[in-house]
Amino acid sequence: MSESPSMEAPGGHGVMSPPVVVPPPFPAAMSAHDPIEPASPWLSIWTRPRATMRLILDTDPRRGVFRLAAAGGIAEFLALATRQGLGDTYSIQVLLALALAGGAVVGILGIILFTAVVSLAGRWLGGRGRSVEVMAALAWANVPGIWSLLLWLPRAALLGGETFHPLPASIQGNPPALLFYGLLRILQVLIGLWGFAISLKCLGEAHAFSAWRALGALILAAFIVIVPIGLVVLAVQSLG
Repeated sequence: MSESPSMEAPGGHGVMSPPVVVPPPFPAAMSAHDPIEPASPWLSIWTRPRATMRLILDTDPRRGVFRLAAAGGIAEFLALATRQGLGDTYSIQVLLALALAGGAVVGILGIILFTAVVSLAGRWLGGRGRSVEVMAALAWANVPGIWSLLLWLPRAALLGGETFHPLPASIQGNPPALLFYGLLRILQVLIGLWGFAISLKCLGEAHAFSAWRALGALILAAFIVIVPIGLVVLAVQSLG
């Protein structure tokens, strides 16, 4: 019977052990906080707001903050103008000019003021976010509202001069137009609700606590702003 050949070390000194095969490294499983492509926060914030916010805070928290605040102010002004029925009084040109100028300025001033208040409220609830981080969270929370500006294009195509009317008369008695108008309204509401949820997650990431505690911080911040204003109004009314 033949014997299997043995492996000898060079020079005939003993048997050489077989080579050790090292398996190639496998990539670790991705976690919820793995880095996101730097160019994609405008998209990733819709589905991974905390991870997106963490990337922004770790790289450049001042990135585009005031541009986002200005654009968010414009979007909020257009929505507010429609809810208040300003389209019944002012032309589209006037409202657009007010939105681009006034809405942008109010958005920037608002984020500066609200950052101070929300930073304070968050620290009272155990948050650790710095002012620059809280401002970044509030600014990037405007992304859904900014995307919703695209919905004004089909709305304008449908309503024309009644674009900013809360109850446009031109589509009454027109079922297809009413259906399309209703779908646009539903989309705006859904974007608004999800945008609010995103803002809670972004603020929670900035303060290193849960989205529920972020909601508490926003409520507390609202009281900090509203209570002094209410006291001033009562004082003025009593003097009158």
